[in-house]
Amino acid sequence: MNFLMRNPVLAIGIIMMGLFLYQVASKEKWGIFYNEKLISTSCKAVVVKLEKQIPANWKIYCEGNNLAVEVKELTVPPNATNLRTLMYRQLANHISFVARSTHADILEKVMFVRFKVMHPKLVINAVTEGKYIVKLATLESPEHIMTHLQSTVQVKEDVK
Repeated sequence: MNFLMRNPVLAIGIIMMGLFLYQVASKEKWGIFYNEKLISTSCKAVVVKLEKQIPANWKIYCEGNNLAVEVKELTVPPNATNLRTLMYRQLANHISFVARSTHADILEKVMFVRFKVMHPKLVINAVTEGKYIVKLATLESPEHIMTHLQSTVQVKEDVK
């Protein structure tokens, strides 16, 4: 300690070098100064809330500040004649479940929400924004829900 007190330039140099390493490590995401778990996003808050309530066939995770929801659909039988209609109904139910199970002010800060509903014969990929999902929690009429989903959700189908 006395050595640093007698050499103040060395002490300031050590402090400046430490600050420089901290800034570079945070920016470049390396070293002991960076930890992904410590960076908070709205998506992580939504995942924490949803993990307590989701069924076993769901998988949710964050991609930055984007929420990804993957569902292996179990309720639709493999030999259903109106498979497409049933899958879209399940997709709407899943989106509505996410809207009702999370806090609205946190969910609207999530940039994009991606749903992937998987069935042995059909896979539906849907993308929407968090601010649009929040509005589903207040809609009650099936016609209003259908209109809202048609205007805010982009869907792609993969038929197997």
